[in-house]
Amino acid sequence: LELNQVRVMIPIAAWDANKTAFRRALTDLLRAAQARGMGVMPTLQYHRDEMADESTWPKYRDAIADLVATLRNEPGLFAWDVQNEPDCCNLPEAVRSARIKHAIYMAKLFHELDPVTPVTIGFTYVPGMIEAGDAVDILSFHDYSTTRAVIDAHIDEAKAYAAKAGKPVLV
Repeated sequence: LELNQVRVMIPIAAWDANKTAFRRALTDLLRAAQARGMGVMPTLQYHRDEMADESTWPKYRDAIADLVATLRNEPGLFAWDVQNEPDCCNLPEAVRSARIKHAIYMAKLFHELDPVTPVTIGFTYVPGMIEAGDAVDILSFHDYSTTRAVIDAHIDEAKAYAAKAGKPVLV
């Protein structure tokens, strides 16, 4: 496939279940990818019911600190994708807003614990990406539109915002 980057989903539940195996598997993955000329962008997945409950967010600090300590010096680490599609799936506005707030919180936490590695949030839609644009180093969104014309329009909108914000954008 001639890939040069991979984005891999990392469930926090795996860290909860077995920290030693979690560290070993991720280190092995990054080293195997790097040996093949690929960078890795770990994408965090959280307990779904906790993203809307701000009182639970601080509990992730230990897992994120451990993840950062494990991977931050790995040459295959490209960026942290701190949350996948917080704006996904036509959510009710209150849920969408809480998930975006959670994503921004996690971006700040990653920046605090690893001020070197770039941070992104993989949004579903360009408006969510723009809403959280100040919290990330790399803008990113995933376009599931059904026509090339709509996709091109979204890309143009994202590129215009990226130019204004002075940040790279990934689609």
